[in-house]
Amino acid sequence: MNEPRKPIFGFLWPAPDPDAPLDADYRQVRKVRITPRGPLRIIGLVVATAVMVTTTASFMLAAVSAGLSPTTLIGAALTATLLVAILRGWVVGTYVTDAGISIDRTWSRDVVLWSEVAGIECSSGPTPFLGLPLRMTGMRSYVRLAGGSRIATHVYTASPDLWLRPEAFDMARIRLERWQQR
Repeated sequence: MNEPRKPIFGFLWPAPDPDAPLDADYRQVRKVRITPRGPLRIIGLVVATAVMVTTTASFMLAAVSAGLSPTTLIGAALTATLLVAILRGWVVGTYVTDAGISIDRTWSRDVVLWSEVAGIECSSGPTPFLGLPLRMTGMRSYVRLAGGSRIATHVYTASPDLWLRPEAFDMARIRLERWQQR
Protein backbone atom coordinates (compact mmCIF):
# COMPACT_ATOMS: atom_id res chain seq x y z
CA MET A 1 0.00 0.00 0.00
CA ASN A 2 3.03 2.29 0.05
CA GLU A 3 3.27 2.48 -3.76
CA PRO A 4 2.16 5.77 -5.31
CA ARG A 5 -1.08 5.59 -7.25
CA LYS A 6 -0.79 5.66 -11.02
CA PRO A 7 -3.32 7.45 -13.21
CA ILE A 8 -5.64 5.23 -15.23
CA PHE A 9 -4.29 6.51 -18.54
CA GLY A 10 -0.70 6.89 -17.34
CA PHE A 11 0.64 5.26 -20.50
CA LEU A 12 -0.26 8.46 -22.37
CA TRP A 13 2.42 10.43 -20.48
CA PRO A 14 5.18 7.98 -19.48
CA ALA A 15 7.76 8.90 -16.90
CA PRO A 16 11.02 10.20 -18.40
CA ASP A 17 13.79 7.67 -18.82
CA PRO A 18 16.33 8.25 -16.00
CA ASP A 19 19.11 6.79 -18.19
CA ALA A 20 18.42 9.12 -21.12
CA PRO A 21 21.33 11.36 -22.23
CA LEU A 22 21.35 14.95 -21.07
CA ASP A 23 21.80 18.08 -23.20
CA ALA A 24 25.14 17.83 -25.05
CA ASP A 25 25.14 14.04 -24.88
CA TYR A 26 21.89 13.80 -26.84
CA ARG A 27 22.16 12.29 -30.32
CA GLN A 28 19.35 12.06 -32.85
CA VAL A 29 19.73 8.54 -34.19
CA ARG A 30 16.13 7.92 -35.21
CA LYS A 31 15.17 9.45 -38.55
CA VAL A 32 13.12 12.65 -38.35
CA ARG A 33 10.87 13.56 -41.27
CA ILE A 34 11.54 17.09 -42.56
CA THR A 35 8.01 17.66 -43.88
CA PRO A 36 5.09 16.15 -42.03
CA ARG A 37 2.63 14.32 -44.24
CA GLY A 38 0.29 16.88 -45.74
CA PRO A 39 -3.48 16.61 -46.03
CA LEU A 40 -3.37 15.56 -49.70
CA ARG A 41 -0.88 12.76 -49.03
CA ILE A 42 -2.84 11.50 -46.03
CA ILE A 43 -6.16 11.52 -47.89
CA GLY A 44 -4.62 9.75 -50.89
CA LEU A 45 -2.86 7.12 -48.79
CA VAL A 46 -5.88 6.43 -46.57
CA VAL A 47 -8.15 6.01 -49.60
CA ALA A 48 -5.58 3.84 -51.41
CA THR A 49 -5.07 1.71 -48.29
CA ALA A 50 -8.82 1.24 -47.81
CA VAL A 51 -9.29 0.27 -51.46
CA MET A 52 -6.30 -2.07 -51.22
CA VAL A 53 -7.65 -3.82 -48.12
CA THR A 54 -11.07 -4.28 -49.73
CA THR A 55 -9.58 -5.49 -53.01
CA THR A 56 -7.18 -7.86 -51.28
CA ALA A 57 -10.00 -9.38 -49.24
CA SER A 58 -12.16 -9.93 -52.31
CA PHE A 59 -9.20 -11.40 -54.27
CA MET A 60 -8.48 -13.77 -51.42
CA LEU A 61 -12.10 -14.91 -51.24
CA ALA A 62 -12.16 -15.42 -55.01
CA ALA A 63 -8.87 -17.35 -54.90
CA VAL A 64 -10.11 -19.63 -52.12
CA SER A 65 -13.35 -20.40 -53.93
CA ALA A 66 -11.87 -20.75 -57.44
CA GLY A 67 -8.73 -22.68 -56.58
CA LEU A 68 -5.26 -22.21 -58.02
CA SER A 69 -5.24 -20.93 -61.60
CA PRO A 70 -3.12 -18.58 -63.74
CA THR A 71 -5.66 -15.80 -63.17
CA THR A 72 -5.38 -16.16 -59.39
CA LEU A 73 -1.58 -16.08 -59.58
CA ILE A 74 -1.63 -12.94 -61.72
CA GLY A 75 -4.13 -11.32 -59.32
CA ALA A 76 -1.95 -12.25 -56.32
CA ALA A 77 1.18 -10.84 -57.98
CA LEU A 78 -0.61 -7.60 -58.93
CA THR A 79 -2.08 -7.26 -55.45
CA ALA A 80 1.31 -7.83 -53.78
CA THR A 81 2.95 -5.24 -56.05
CA LEU A 82 0.29 -2.63 -55.31
CA LEU A 83 0.50 -3.39 -51.60
CA VAL A 84 4.26 -2.78 -51.59
CA ALA A 85 3.78 0.47 -53.55
CA ILE A 86 1.17 1.74 -51.07
CA LEU A 87 3.29 0.80 -48.07
CA ARG A 88 6.27 2.62 -49.61
CA GLY A 89 3.97 5.61 -50.21
CA TRP A 90 3.64 5.97 -46.45
CA VAL A 91 7.46 6.11 -46.11
CA VAL A 92 8.38 8.42 -49.03
CA GLY A 93 10.01 11.63 -47.82
CA THR A 94 13.18 13.39 -46.72
CA TYR A 95 14.54 12.35 -43.32
CA VAL A 96 17.46 13.61 -41.22
CA THR A 97 19.54 12.41 -38.27
CA ASP A 98 22.67 13.74 -36.61
CA ALA A 99 24.66 11.48 -38.94
CA GLY A 100 23.15 12.52 -42.27
CA ILE A 101 20.19 12.84 -44.59
CA SER A 102 18.06 10.11 -46.16
CA ILE A 103 15.88 10.75 -49.20
CA ASP A 104 13.39 7.88 -49.53
CA ARG A 105 11.62 7.48 -52.85
CA THR A 106 9.13 4.81 -53.86
CA TRP A 107 11.73 2.41 -55.25
CA SER A 108 15.06 3.86 -54.08
CA ARG A 109 16.81 5.60 -51.20
CA ASP A 110 19.75 8.02 -51.11
CA VAL A 111 21.64 8.22 -47.81
CA VAL A 112 24.32 10.91 -47.46
CA LEU A 113 26.44 11.75 -44.42
CA TRP A 114 26.52 15.40 -43.38
CA SER A 115 30.29 15.40 -43.92
CA GLU A 116 29.64 14.78 -47.65
CA VAL A 117 27.08 17.59 -47.94
CA ALA A 118 28.47 20.88 -49.27
CA GLY A 119 25.18 22.74 -48.82
CA ILE A 120 21.44 22.92 -49.24
CA GLU A 121 20.24 25.03 -52.12
CA CYS A 122 16.82 26.06 -53.33
CA SER A 123 16.19 26.78 -56.99
CA SER A 124 13.31 27.46 -59.33
CA GLY A 125 12.46 25.09 -62.14
CA PRO A 126 10.21 22.22 -63.17
CA THR A 127 9.01 20.17 -60.20
CA PRO A 128 6.73 17.12 -60.05
CA PHE A 129 3.07 17.95 -59.52
CA LEU A 130 1.86 16.11 -56.38
CA GLY A 131 4.59 13.50 -56.80
CA LEU A 132 3.35 12.51 -60.27
CA PRO A 133 5.45 12.61 -63.46
CA LEU A 134 3.60 15.79 -64.51
CA ARG A 135 5.84 18.87 -64.30
CA MET A 136 5.07 22.41 -63.23
CA THR A 137 7.23 25.41 -62.38
CA GLY A 138 8.06 25.78 -58.71
CA MET A 139 10.78 25.95 -56.07
CA ARG A 140 12.69 22.86 -54.91
CA SER A 141 15.40 22.18 -52.34
CA TYR A 142 18.46 20.18 -53.36
CA VAL A 143 21.30 18.61 -51.40
CA ARG A 144 24.57 19.71 -53.00
CA LEU A 145 27.33 17.15 -52.45
CA ALA A 146 31.03 17.91 -52.06
CA GLY A 147 31.64 16.36 -55.51
CA GLY A 148 29.34 18.93 -57.14
CA SER A 149 26.33 16.71 -57.85
CA ARG A 150 22.86 17.50 -56.53
CA ILE A 151 20.15 15.27 -55.07
CA ALA A 152 16.55 16.45 -55.24
CA THR A 153 14.62 16.36 -51.95
CA HIS A 154 10.89 16.10 -51.29
CA VAL A 155 10.84 19.73 -50.21
CA TYR A 156 9.21 21.43 -53.20
CA THR A 157 6.24 23.72 -53.69
CA ALA A 158 4.00 21.23 -55.55
CA SER A 159 4.69 18.35 -53.16
CA PRO A 160 1.60 16.51 -51.87
CA ASP A 161 2.80 17.51 -48.39
CA LEU A 162 3.29 21.22 -49.14
CA TRP A 163 1.02 22.10 -52.09
CA LEU A 164 -0.94 25.37 -51.67
CA ARG A 165 0.84 26.03 -48.35
CA PRO A 166 3.79 28.35 -49.11
CA GLU A 167 4.52 28.88 -45.40
CA ALA A 168 4.92 25.10 -44.96
CA PHE A 169 7.41 25.03 -47.86
CA ASP A 170 9.42 27.87 -46.29
CA MET A 171 9.45 26.15 -42.88
CA ALA A 172 10.56 22.82 -44.39
CA ARG A 173 13.29 24.51 -46.45
CA ILE A 174 14.61 26.39 -43.41
CA ARG A 175 14.43 23.26 -41.27
CA LEU A 176 16.51 21.35 -43.82
CA GLU A 177 19.08 24.17 -43.99
CA ARG A 178 19.35 24.31 -40.20
CA TRP A 179 19.94 20.57 -39.96
CA GLN A 180 22.80 20.96 -42.42
CA GLN A 181 24.34 23.76 -40.35
CA ARG A 182 24.55 21.65 -37.17
